[in-house]
Amino acid sequence: MVIRWENVDDLEDYFITYLLYADSFTVPQISRIRNMTEESVNNDLILAKTRLREIRKSSDTQKSDVIEKYLSLSKEERLDFIRKVPKNELESFKMKIYKSILKTDNAEDLMVLVWTVGELKDDRFLNIIYPLLEKSHSNLRRIAYSALGKIGNSDSCRYIEMGLSDSNPQIRQYCAKYLGKIGTKNSLRILENVIKNKSDFEKEYVLRACDESIIKLRQKFTISK
Repeated sequence: MVIRWENVDDLEDYFITYLLYADSFTVPQISRIRNMTEESVNNDLILAKTRLREIRKSSDTQKSDVIEKYLSLSKEERLDFIRKVPKNELESFKMKIYKSILKTDNAEDLMVLVWTVGELKDDRFLNIIYPLLEKSHSNLRRIAYSALGKIGNSDSCRYIEMGLSDSNPQIRQYCAKYLGKIGTKNSLRILENVIKNKSDFEKEYVLRACDESIIKLRQKFTISK
């Protein structure tokens, strides 16, 4: 089964909700578009994702590729899978993840793969994660920034600083938080400017993340207030 807009006439109703979500619409936006409650939207998404896992699992009898099997797992199952990959097979698994990110078009699968990069914490993935920060899909960008923060390489600092201007407030919150971990003195200045210039309209939780990271960076660089 191919879950795409061109096949919409043949899909179950809950897959229409899923396709809107895959196109980067938020739950409140989908609720308005489809004239549904947000609870109903979330139920549709759960049902669609469950059905997709079932479809992928049913194809495993015909497909032996480890990535196909991996993508069919739940989050908890994926975490368990990563923990149990034998050391002598880990590099091969990472290479499969790397190649899959480069060739995968499906947003849902790509988000799982990028999430996996964050769990693997291997900075060799950085160069293929950076381009994803410019994608229109906000959930994909969010997970890409999260992967950078989990990897924690200082080379990512300038990208995370740019994320403070992302249109998605949760991404801005993530970036503010991660700068407290890997930020530079320049990051400190940027965070202070957010507090100074955007406090009248920025989300409270974003400002709080900025404040917390400012404290951490001042301690890191022994800078008094």
